[in-house]
Amino acid sequence: MAWSNIGPIFELMPGQSATWTYSFENGQDMGLQLAGPNYPLSVIYPGDLGVIVTSNQGKSLLGITANGGAMVNYQVTVTNLGNEVGSHNLQGGGVS
Repeated sequence: MAWSNIGPIFELMPGQSATWTYSFENGQDMGLQLAGPNYPLSVIYPGDLGVIVTSNQGKSLLGITANGGAMVNYQVTVTNLGNEVGSHNLQGGGVS
């Protein structure tokens, strides 16, 4: 299932990195999820031409549900490799 425009708009200066943590309802484990930058065009300004890449995709176990399922958080690091500010939030989806 794909998802887009998740989280607040975040600016990264050139060379800056940030780690996002995200989860699904009740910490549900949705299997392998990949996240990348979403460029919400309604708030992109001239000069917001950063080159944002992702790395360190992963998830952490929070606990076990009563029926034996996993409760997890997902993480991804985003880095601006460009020479301009980059505004973004997240988009992604599962691998099936």
